[in-house]
Amino acid sequence: MRALALLAALASAARAFSLGGRVELLAAQEFERFSVLTAPGPAEPPPALLAKSRRLLYAEHRVQSADPGAAALAKRYGTTLAALQSTNGNEFVLFSPGQRLTVLNRDGQLYAVRRSSETLDAIVAQFRSGAKERRQFKELVVRANALPGVALLAPYRLDRGARLLIPGVRMRFDTYRFPFQVQSWPRISSRFGYRYHPVLRRARFHEGLDIPKPHGTPVYPARSGRVAEAGWHEGYGQLIEIRHFNGETTRYGHLSATYVRAGDIVTRGKTLIGRVGSTGLSTGPHLHFEVRDRRGRPVNPTAKIGRR
Repeated sequence: MRALALLAALASAARAFSLGGRVELLAAQEFERFSVLTAPGPAEPPPALLAKSRRLLYAEHRVQSADPGAAALAKRYGTTLAALQSTNGNEFVLFSPGQRLTVLNRDGQLYAVRRSSETLDAIVAQFRSGAKERRQFKELVVRANALPGVALLAPYRLDRGARLLIPGVRMRFDTYRFPFQVQSWPRISSRFGYRYHPVLRRARFHEGLDIPKPHGTPVYPARSGRVAEAGWHEGYGQLIEIRHFNGETTRYGHLSATYVRAGDIVTRGKTLIGRVGSTGLSTGPHLHFEVRDRRGRPVNPTAKIGRR
């Protein structure tokens, strides 16, 4: 009986040791899910987990209605608004529930390696010019990511999908906004895509957004650039077209008044370019707002707000 009891006790201890090892392993795996060295897991970690960690971590956050603004959310995760903006390529002019963003717990841009075997030197070259500046910045990147010393001496390659903290990077805010002074989601009477045209009375692709506003509402550039066209345009009525510095364009149609002419340089949110009206094919006062890519193809303006 004593032998059986001893065997049972040993078996129980073995199970406990095994279970303890599994718990420790699972805990380590749970931590690794949010590590820069491995892909993040599908679940969202609590902000305190990232904020208190001494290790560089990142995860995905889905904005909830109870969330604070972008700046306060960044602070919760132990990072800065500038780091959040740079990492996501988004100015967060509009911060709304359901929006997904990458969060991290350090100050800087979390760079995603896009090509297999991309070298550290090639990544550094995207952020600094000049041999001396690149060498010094490379040292900062190596320290910030705890990379081995060999990364400074020989070509260091990273796999596609890896993440790298680029310290001190700040996004240059040449992004799109809604063409009004107040930045909030406006009422949209007609969205981008196919619709039944209220004047032509047939199905037609709508190449922008119709935003109802009182007659005479001030209109500002959605992004800085140079005026390419200002005047009457068939269908649009009084139209202003602005070409931006990356080759994309925006159009502002059905205006009641225009205050700029072709060749003028205009600044996002500062230069008054016109006022809302109902000229051209229009059933009432509203702004027809378009964004077009470098080839002149229309894109959904709502997907561009806060982005370059």
